[in-house]
Amino acid sequence: MFRHIRNGIVGSTALALVSAAALAATPPDMLVIGTDVGAIPTLDPAALNARTVSELVSNLYDNLLKLDPDDLQSIQPMLALSWEVAPDSSSITLKLRDDATFASGNPVTAEDAAWTIQRVIKLGQVGATDLAQWGFTADNVEQLVRAEDERTLVIELPEQVSTDLVLYSLAGSSLGIIDRKAALEHETDGDLARDWLRANAAGSGPFTLVEWRPDDIVVTERREDYWGGTPAMRRVIMRHVPESGNLRLQLEAGDVDIGQYVGSGDLEALAGNEDMEIQHTPGFGFYYIALNQKDPDLSKPKVREAFQHVLDWEALSQSSMRFNGFPWQSIIPRGMAGAPEEFEEHFAYDPERARELLAEAGYPDGLKKKLYPAGDGHLLNAESLQATARLAGIELELIPGNHVPEFRARDFEVYTGNSGGRLPDPFATATHYAFNPDNSDEAQLSGYYMWRTAWDVPELTELTNESKRESDPEKRAQIFREMDEMYQQLDPSLIVFFQRVDPYVVRAEVEGYVGHPTWSTRWADVTKN
Repeated sequence: MFRHIRNGIVGSTALALVSAAALAATPPDMLVIGTDVGAIPTLDPAALNARTVSELVSNLYDNLLKLDPDDLQSIQPMLALSWEVAPDSSSITLKLRDDATFASGNPVTAEDAAWTIQRVIKLGQVGATDLAQWGFTADNVEQLVRAEDERTLVIELPEQVSTDLVLYSLAGSSLGIIDRKAALEHETDGDLARDWLRANAAGSGPFTLVEWRPDDIVVTERREDYWGGTPAMRRVIMRHVPESGNLRLQLEAGDVDIGQYVGSGDLEALAGNEDMEIQHTPGFGFYYIALNQKDPDLSKPKVREAFQHVLDWEALSQSSMRFNGFPWQSIIPRGMAGAPEEFEEHFAYDPERARELLAEAGYPDGLKKKLYPAGDGHLLNAESLQATARLAGIELELIPGNHVPEFRARDFEVYTGNSGGRLPDPFATATHYAFNPDNSDEAQLSGYYMWRTAWDVPELTELTNESKRESDPEKRAQIFREMDEMYQQLDPSLIVFFQRVDPYVVRAEVEGYVGHPTWSTRWADVTKN
């Protein structure tokens, strides 16, 4: 079992409190989170696939179901009090609670839930990735997902799929249930309120949106009438503090209660501070080196094998990766079905071996390539790779900046980044690293990392599909073991070195804030001494 390790106008009073939070210790009923507000492109749940905005939306919206951060295999009720899977696993029927209301005052109904799921599929944005894999399309979703009455939601499955995967996806932030009536009042040209929901919220969560200023601040306020009870925090604020040293100073001064995206050096300094706790929250993803297989040099197996030996990952595990990941070279996350019981070293740092492999591939004088980091947070790892690769005869020209768009468009040579996932199941990482159903440029399957690297292995894709259809736990575990073994033998285009860890710095007086591996960190139970 995978377990957790530890646009409106603001009134003058709210602005005064925000200013006070910037100058002094935060009030006892206010939680201030220092984070990357610039990483919030939209507030629409249907378009989410990132940590900061997922946390925010998980508190503005409720889901049908939720996952306990300390026991991710145990699905918990939320808006749905109970659910029943058909004997042949062809459908799921959920019964909704009758005391939940949206911030507008409208009651939460099964029709809202059905419309929310239908909307995600119809819009086809990032949030639709999971549901589309279960066979839902814009053409069939209205027929298959429907409200039988005000409290009964029926989800018929168009394909054979493990129903646990479907239930997990219902707990994801992209399926926060939307107030259908309120949203459609702001629909423009049939956009299903897409434009309005970019900067507004229509949820039933414990907090409501007061203000969002991109690259600056998000202000939320508790709902006194929340069905789950009134939260202790009257206001939760997310402040844009992109510079790690500045965030560390604000944490130490008490101006900020929670620190996210704190750099390794500052985490090292804060680790010995008795006023702080550093939570190490494992994620469903990995740090990797990606090699574009459209490049004729990088597509050679011997070259891919050489790249397995050019990163000094052991040194990184004691420096920049100490708080951000742990050594792992399997594509099955630790503790999940089919994963190795302990770390297995498939490839060691060995620049001389890399040189030999390059020579065998026809490059006795080495290679020159461009290196694209995902963003500033990956610069230290990219610089380390650049330095150690040089010892193997590989000259990497480092191109600083945010290169996620190039990675998604297959417009790169060598790339360093990390992945995340929202389903607590190996299938989630398999779709990133072992799934590419159509390798053509026209397919535009940028949600799959294997497609991004243009690596086409039908056998891996079929194993991923098998894992989706299979419900027997032992058989699924065997599928994942077979997949992982095949992956390693093929000298992959995505070389995994570390499993992701998300560090959260929490001041000692804060209780009940628990970083969630699916990024659905919730604030309703947070208190302060």
